[in-house]
Amino acid sequence: MVRNNINSSNIFSLGYDYENKLLEIEFDSGEIYRHSNVPKSVYEKMMNSEFVGYYINYNVRNNYPCVKLK
Repeated sequence: MVRNNINSSNIFSLGYDYENKLLEIEFDSGEIYRHSNVPKSVYEKMMNSEFVGYYINYNVRNNYPCVKLK
């Protein structure tokens, strides 16, 4: 999955797999998390959000299954 760099205070990059509805979040700390079953609409709203970290914290973090990759 290709991740794109993000202009955020604690998020380095984000990637999304449209076919499998997977969202990867790479934090500045180097930790990478993969959320599953994330709808395309959630990803698009997140990418258009002025505050991506806030959006992730309140709309993704506790709403979609997650595994830590690194």
